[in-house]
Amino acid sequence: MSVKELLTPEQRREILNLKNLSEYEFTSYYSLSDYDIDVIIRHRRDHNLLGFAFNYAFLETPAAR
Repeated sequence: MSVKELLTPEQRREILNLKNLSEYEFTSYYSLSDYDIDVIIRHRRDHNLLGFAFNYAFLETPAAR
């Protein structure tokens, strides 16, 4: 079975090129706000905080904050 590439090499380079982001965009995309952390703490217990936090961060978009 062959693997289907979702992105072209150029698209992959563009996504991974963090130099194109402003400081605000970088912070918005790659950090959790106080609200985000509160949601994570309120909805999960110690044994699954990291997994929930990962999924929350992965699915959350800066525009929705």
